[in-house]
Amino acid sequence: MKLTKFSEHIYYMEHDPETDRPTLGYVKGEKGSFMMDAGNSAAHYHHFIEKLEENNLPRPRYLSLTHSHWDHSFGLWATEAATIAGGKTNKELEKMSHWSWDDESMEKRLETGEDTEFSDEHIRKEYSHRSDIKVKAAEISFNGSMTIDLGDVTCILREIVSPHCRDSVVFIIPQDGVIFLGDSYCSVPKGEVWVYDKVLLMAYIDELAKIDFRLALKGHHPPQTKEEILAELKAEWKKL
Repeated sequence: MKLTKFSEHIYYMEHDPETDRPTLGYVKGEKGSFMMDAGNSAAHYHHFIEKLEENNLPRPRYLSLTHSHWDHSFGLWATEAATIAGGKTNKELEKMSHWSWDDESMEKRLETGEDTEFSDEHIRKEYSHRSDIKVKAAEISFNGSMTIDLGDVTCILREIVSPHCRDSVVFIIPQDGVIFLGDSYCSVPKGEVWVYDKVLLMAYIDELAKIDFRLALKGHHPPQTKEEILAELKAEWKKL
């Protein structure tokens, strides 16, 4: 996957559906750089770092997560950057750090609903040796919002209500008019289908509409303008 320059300060590597590798983002500032999401494995994280080095971009000084789901967080242990997550995300990661990854444990989590068949399938694809899975919480946690000052550009980390999970955080880069959504816009898997909660979806649409941005980077889909993503989400709401 290639690294694409998205705006004056922002780069991203697009998602890869084969093993559910999401979009990873990067903000370059005068006082350091900020990586958005850690990837679904150390291999995914290091692939992104290789792309940065190929483009003469420094390794991130900070790395933050949009939420705790495995595909966005399991690469966290591999970074040397200062790591940041919302308080809810860190609680989930702490719980997951005690999970075992043998077949019996994974099957039991499917039975209890702690995990989904979609995640189970792609974890098995990404990890040929599940003993390589390491889950850790971020070093720094916040509640509500937090701002990272990179000199000529700032990154606003903000918790947001989401139809996808209870610990969603978005990253707003006001100087570039960009928002990094992670999976906050997504529905959730229910067996073979993906389903939105109508109340949470409308709350998300209302909150997203109030945020000032022009362009959105999405965790598992191509970028969109603000108008495009709001229209798409409203169309989904009308179907419910």
